[in-house]
Amino acid sequence: MPTIVAWVALVIAAVAMGFVWKLNSELAVATRRLDRYNKALFDANDEIRRLREGVEEEVAQLRVALRQQQGSNVFTPEMTVREVLIAHPQAEQVLASFHLGGCSHCAVEPGERLVDACQEHGVDLQALVGNLNLLTQGRQSIEGGNGAPQLVKLPNVALEF
Repeated sequence: MPTIVAWVALVIAAVAMGFVWKLNSELAVATRRLDRYNKALFDANDEIRRLREGVEEEVAQLRVALRQQQGSNVFTPEMTVREVLIAHPQAEQVLASFHLGGCSHCAVEPGERLVDACQEHGVDLQALVGNLNLLTQGRQSIEGGNGAPQLVKLPNVALEF
């Protein structure tokens, strides 16, 4: 009798081992599928991010073009950083002189409005907008026939007494 119980236990253990092996192989298949789906989701998310950035860039370019067609070449606090950078080639230098962009601790998001960026970084908004508008005043006085922005000489050193 003990040998029959031992044989039955051995058969049950063998069936259990077979069942575990089958479950393990199904788990491996499911893991491979899940990895494939995760990669597809990551790729789709990456593509959506690229498309969103492209749309934001296009919208900013259209807003700047619309402002220029309306004759409104004035920088305003509601403009995004991206729009400011598109509006004039030297706007990036002006932003950097106010420590907005250019390094890791003063970085700004392109979709961020000037007013928000100034509040976040403790920058005088009126001084920044005034300096940006100096670029457009210089451009209006020396703009060529093609309407392309002309570079304005900016000092590279600020002396404080």
